[in-house]
Amino acid sequence: MNKLTRIALLTASLIGFTGVAQAATTNVAPAPSQDPIVQHLKLSNDQVAKIKSLHDDMVKNVEKVSTKDVKDGAIIDVISSGKWNEKAVKNQLEAFSKVEQQTRYYRVKYYFDVNQVLTPEQRKQVQDDLIQSVTE
Repeated sequence: MNKLTRIALLTASLIGFTGVAQAATTNVAPAPSQDPIVQHLKLSNDQVAKIKSLHDDMVKNVEKVSTKDVKDGAIIDVISSGKWNEKAVKNQLEAFSKVEQQTRYYRVKYYFDVNQVLTPEQRKQVQDDLIQSVTE
């Protein structure tokens, strides 16, 4: 394998690991004060406080997502060795998927809970905005 190909593969592996690491950070949803939807819907102070609490809970849950099964450098080691290790690659990819899935779960739960805080009119506005953004 030539040097350029190795560098490209190592870079791709690092990007994949970085993506998983970022998925487990708190940047999974914007803070309520910076969320354009919150600003657009003209929420009451009570709604903003509730959404902030939901956001804080979501951040705490995401921070608790375990990354213990993600082995630092496992895919890079396989690529560097030049010998395919089916089990190591599958285990690493499964670990990445598990972290991403758990993070997505908390993000979806957050948006569901936020939806419960909204009035029927605000929910309708969100739906209209989503439809408009899809058709643009």
